[in-house]
Amino acid sequence: MSMKLLIICGPTATGKTDLGIYLARKFHGEIISADSRQVYQKMDIITGKDIAENSEFIPIKLKIANDKLSVGYRLKEEIPIWLVDIAGIEYAFNVGEYTKIASRVIEDISSRGNLPIIVGGTGLYIKSLLYPLQMVTIPPNQKLRGRLSKLDREGLKKYLQKINHRKWLSMNHSDRMNPRRLIRAIEITLSTKSSSSFDINTKQYLSNKDALIIGLTLPKDKLNQRIDERINKRMNEGVLEEAQEILQKNPSYNLPSLSSTGFPQLKNYLDGKVSLSDTILQWQSAEHAFAKRQLTWFKSMKAIYWYDVSQKNYLKKIERSVKKWYTAIRLTSSQDN
Repeated sequence: MSMKLLIICGPTATGKTDLGIYLARKFHGEIISADSRQVYQKMDIITGKDIAENSEFIPIKLKIANDKLSVGYRLKEEIPIWLVDIAGIEYAFNVGEYTKIASRVIEDISSRGNLPIIVGGTGLYIKSLLYPLQMVTIPPNQKLRGRLSKLDREGLKKYLQKINHRKWLSMNHSDRMNPRRLIRAIEITLSTKSSSSFDINTKQYLSNKDALIIGLTLPKDKLNQRIDERINKRMNEGVLEEAQEILQKNPSYNLPSLSSTGFPQLKNYLDGKVSLSDTILQWQSAEHAFAKRQLTWFKSMKAIYWYDVSQKNYLKKIERSVKKWYTAIRLTSSQDN
């Protein structure tokens, strides 16, 4: 019997987790985070986990080879949220590890008769669970990364263009401007010695999966307003103190965990380079751009059912769609047995 998956995706600040909690209650579900920021420990406020401080991490014994990673969940409103706080800030967590761990968690949740609900805004994490992306399991090559780190962005660009021009053409502007992503693209190319593509027939592949993908969106002005309000809320919750503590304990700023939107802006403030008001404006602007990139990514996935959360009846529409899908699956499964 194929795996049952409910997926809730979309740009930041659209209420994905709140919807996940609501549907988890309705359909006996457990949430699996698909957020590349929230996998890291001690980054609760800046990444917007919105989980109560007294909600402790509950470790679960699943067969994971890497002893530097923890598998477990934290409770939000009595609903388990898996795959938050699984890696230390100094660890370079990657999508291949996410795919392996999330797949085991999905199996565990399903084996207990509950519905796995993937919730998040990291498109590659979600895509890796749906499509056979063999390249994402390639482990980091630290020696190669050390050599490549000596090249500037232009050098990395020319090297990638030389060994895998097709991959370079497939990258968006943000990826091309990010040395870490350029290095990873080179690393994958040299490891596979091929220019594998993510392109597959989405609908044909999903026909072999019991997956329903719900996308949440908002008009641009309303989305940006929500983003601004969330950042102001994080400032009031003590995000500056959280960032200062993290940076004091991790003086090597060049870590994947610290590349999250918000950290560069807060670091500039803590270093005395910009005023607090400018810091907030710069963070808001960066989050607006981040949400735009997220939406562009998800719009390329043709099997998503989109809902505008500014519409009054969107929640009931989603609930009806999920009920129709989930009931049909359960009836089919019962008949197969």
